[in-house]
Amino acid sequence: MRTAIVTGGTAGIGLAVARALLQRGDAAFVCARDSRRLADALSSLASHGRDRLAGMVCDVRDASSVEAMVDAAGDRFERVDALINAAGVGTIAPIDGLTPEAWQNMIDTNLTGVFNCCRATLPLLTAAGQADIVNLGSRAGRYAFRGGVGYNTTKFGLQGFTEALFLDLHPRGIRVSLVAPGTVATGLAGVAPQDWHLDADDVAKAVLHVLDADFRAAINWVEIRPARPPVT
Repeated sequence: MRTAIVTGGTAGIGLAVARALLQRGDAAFVCARDSRRLADALSSLASHGRDRLAGMVCDVRDASSVEAMVDAAGDRFERVDALINAAGVGTIAPIDGLTPEAWQNMIDTNLTGVFNCCRATLPLLTAAGQADIVNLGSRAGRYAFRGGVGYNTTKFGLQGFTEALFLDLHPRGIRVSLVAPGTVATGLAGVAPQDWHLDADDVAKAVLHVLDADFRAAINWVEIRPARPPVT
């Protein structure tokens, strides 16, 4: 059984990953900023393995909040061998329509939040002997789009962070991977879901595939493209 911390675990990709872990017998410690959404998520996930599920409110932008969350996960499960960084926000706007507050929120959540979680979880992951960090990136981390001046910046940065972190941590028995989906039907950044969008479960399956690879195989980067149905 694996034990994973899942940030952003109350909705979208994070919730789908937590559910997939529990369904196959793993343990999940989920966190998010909103206490009501956390309670709702824990309630919905409980049927898949109440004894292997825990969580707490955590603001990944705040290093002390993250440290308290990681301590709680370690106390609850004693062992953590996977960190899934799924917390993320997005605002789509040109530079003259992007407020400094929106810019800072994306930087603080999508980049600093991942840094905070990786750094705080490192002692537990090292103690596990073999462990994984999976960062949820985006195709927006390779391909810029109009209105993506803020979001693209964070996802390009996350790709570089992930690749450098792999080089630092692989010798210590920790694999670091990036899963980069195209548009997912989660409503992120106010994008209305469409029938050709990826489903959050599609991304969760990719995350589990990364975790399941034999440890000699470090899957550093996975891109998932939406496949539009053929025109008939």
